[in-house]
Amino acid sequence: CYGQRMTDQAEDLMLPASDPLASFDEEDRRTLTSSGKFLDFSEGKIIVNEGDPQESLYFLVSGVLHAVHKVKGGLAPIGTIKSGEWFGEINIFDPQKATAMCVAHLEGRTWYITRNKLEEFLNDHPALGCVLLLGVAEVLAKRARGLIQKVNATWEISY
Repeated sequence: CYGQRMTDQAEDLMLPASDPLASFDEEDRRTLTSSGKFLDFSEGKIIVNEGDPQESLYFLVSGVLHAVHKVKGGLAPIGTIKSGEWFGEINIFDPQKATAMCVAHLEGRTWYITRNKLEEFLNDHPALGCVLLLGVAEVLAKRARGLIQKVNATWEISY
């Protein structure tokens, strides 16, 4: 991660009860929150750099990020990540290099958990981990469907 600072795990910093954490009670969310870290970032800062090793799952607490892909001659927009959304889900299931760059459009805060810490959480809290992973898989599936729609639309136009 570039251009941000880690925030102390203060008592008031906790993941919100949004999807897929809506069924987590406060204690469950506090447990998950303590397995990761918060990062504050300013506008223009790179949160995830395409091509770098990436094996963390992120939740955008506040701010707006742009996901972009490096192409010859510049950057191609992929999408916008808004507060309350997860990102980095591809690399949780298939840890490799980041497939896109996430750049802060507005200053904000994100929470992240590394794959190792996530595995510890899953081992210690299997029922909660199952709910979390099903929710993250849903995010991944929705993004895959959106990508397929974009490819189909491009194909129909060029055909």
